[in-house]
Amino acid sequence: MEKLLFKFASLAAADGKSNVICITSIGTPDGRMYEVPDDLKPASKHTALASTDVYAKVKNSLKKRHQTRAVWIPLSKELKNVYLDAGENIQYGDQYLDEITEGTMFSQNNTKINVPEKKNVSEIAERFLLEKFSNKTSNANQWIIEFESECERFEIVQNEEKIEILKHLLEKQCLDWYGSMLIKLTVNSEWSLWKANFCETYGNKGCSQIKYAFKFRFQSGSLLEYATKKEKLLLEVNKHINTQTMINLIVMGLPNYIIEKIDKGSVRTTANLYNEIGKHEYAVNKKNFYTPKQNASDSKGNIDKNKPCKTCEILNKGIRFHPEFMSSVVK
Repeated sequence: MEKLLFKFASLAAADGKSNVICITSIGTPDGRMYEVPDDLKPASKHTALASTDVYAKVKNSLKKRHQTRAVWIPLSKELKNVYLDAGENIQYGDQYLDEITEGTMFSQNNTKINVPEKKNVSEIAERFLLEKFSNKTSNANQWIIEFESECERFEIVQNEEKIEILKHLLEKQCLDWYGSMLIKLTVNSEWSLWKANFCETYGNKGCSQIKYAFKFRFQSGSLLEYATKKEKLLLEVNKHINTQTMINLIVMGLPNYIIEKIDKGSVRTTANLYNEIGKHEYAVNKKNFYTPKQNASDSKGNIDKNKPCKTCEILNKGIRFHPEFMSSVVK
């Protein structure tokens, strides 16, 4: 063989932050493809290949994570000794590579590999650490960015896959929009078009959601449940909100008698605040809400004022409304 087809991909490194260029598979001119084991995938381990001009161009082409390139590389004597044995079997190091027998396709001129792997998007969607989007979601732009991050985490990189999995993360009231988009753009369109339309449709909600998040107050039930919900509402509006501002806004929604009990000096994070709030749950459970009560005399006076004075009627002073004990002073 005079050449081999190497498929390169830019994948996440062990630290999850940086990228590393890997060789995922090696193909032959007769249409066979061989999988490179995980421990041998980093291109840095393929020193002979990494020193070629072709690899230098591949490295310059892979700028973003999950980008791929499949290129034919002519086999020098050194490369042939590395990747082929005497019988021209595909190898690397001291082992033969496993042939991929299902889903392997080459273009007619043997210049492109396509190994489709149908993902079960409904199962993947269930593993997304993201709540479903609904009309009540405060920040559509922030939600779609988090959706793309989850797609990246599960290596959902194809436009069609992103569009398909989006359906499983929409609440019922948003599915009409999705259906309309399928009719207008189809599932084979660019993801960027779907994203732009999504943000334009749901992104501008004015200040109503912001107002609701900021004014949300404790009414009844658990103090801790109130506090965690308030934090979530505020983060949906702005995930980069300052911690101290977050604490202040949560505290402002508490009952005054609880605010007075909080040790401000010990509260530096929301976790500190929740710990402090938890100490006073008993006060809510006992329902120690102060409700001003009228005293008996005021109550009786108000009742008397709503009835005609019998004494005034007897004295022919007309119909008057006042406590009867005042009849002697009314002229």
